[in-house]
Amino acid sequence: MTSPAVFAAVPAVAPVSVVTAVTSAAAAVPYTTFDSLRLGRTAQSLVGRLIRFWDAKDIDKNGELLGITLLLLDENDSVIHGFIPANRVSHYRASLESGSIVRLECFEVARVSHMYKVTEHQFVIRFLPSTRMVGVQVGGPVIKTIHGEAYWPSANVVGEIRSVQGSDLENNADTSRIVVLLLIEP
Repeated sequence: MTSPAVFAAVPAVAPVSVVTAVTSAAAAVPYTTFDSLRLGRTAQSLVGRLIRFWDAKDIDKNGELLGITLLLLDENDSVIHGFIPANRVSHYRASLESGSIVRLECFEVARVSHMYKVTEHQFVIRFLPSTRMVGVQVGGPVIKTIHGEAYWPSANVVGEIRSVQGSDLENNADTSRIVVLLLIEP
């Protein structure tokens, strides 16, 4: 899946998996895969395909913008949830493009609250005032696409969950079928 010309592995004694992405002909930048991220505000860098992004709004406060929620996919087919707070939206919105491969630096890695879990990954990427997002144009990792679109070609669906039936929502091990009543307003 990876090409030796694009990636260079760190010696086996390293505590995390780190690979190198080439963003230009002259510079190689190391980054961490999603499964090797560490909690906190450390000097980690990651590279992923921006699958989808959408405005997160507070329905109890007249649709007040909370921020932008985004999904990223890495070369190991791992999906992680990211969040850009409302006070940073204007800084990043113009550079968000579904399907693009981006490098993120200077962010916070936190545990996902089960109440707001968007992916199966245990962590969420939180954008800080110092977070940098740069498009990877040359020599980036090989990350899946489907039918020419980034990973999931489906449309965004936004709505309000009105009820859930048929499952014990407190039991995380329960995999039985459920019925969800979703209110979608045009």
